[in-house]
Amino acid sequence: MITAELAWLIRFMVNSFIRPSDIKNLQHQRVAIVRQRHTYLRLNLPESKRHDKPIVTLSAAVPVYEHVLARQLSLGFGGDDDCLFLPHLQERKLALELLGWQFRYLLKSAGIGANSANGKSRTLHSLRHPAITFRLLYGKNVDLLTLARNARTSVKMVERFYSSNLSAEMNIRQLQGRE
Repeated sequence: MITAELAWLIRFMVNSFIRPSDIKNLQHQRVAIVRQRHTYLRLNLPESKRHDKPIVTLSAAVPVYEHVLARQLSLGFGGDDDCLFLPHLQERKLALELLGWQFRYLLKSAGIGANSANGKSRTLHSLRHPAITFRLLYGKNVDLLTLARNARTSVKMVERFYSSNLSAEMNIRQLQGRE
């Protein structure tokens, strides 16, 4: 069975650069809504893969988080120590496994193969790919170092995995103009 929570998780991940391992234990106390010149979430996650700086999300993650929080509050969750996704499950490894199972079931139900065109397995981790790739395609003058640091990865990893399928023509406006 696919829950509505999976839809919110997908939207959250595609707009937050976050890894599934971070989703597993992401608590409300680690999320701050920033409303200044730009509106975004600041995710103060524990250190992972030697990265300890906060992640800044895209603005589209804010209404997703607000919806998740409002729904959880109506169900008696949403406290600082509660997790954003499947907060009723104390066994967080199981929570992540259930979300992964739902994602694989969704792909199968939609007729989308378990592997991408380049043969890579589609998993929850695959949702990190569009977050980074879309910034490369549609972010105005986003430099690789800023993007890599925000996504808690290296420029080398961005070049090797996330930009490997991009062509020069995909950003022809930036190449031809002063955008």
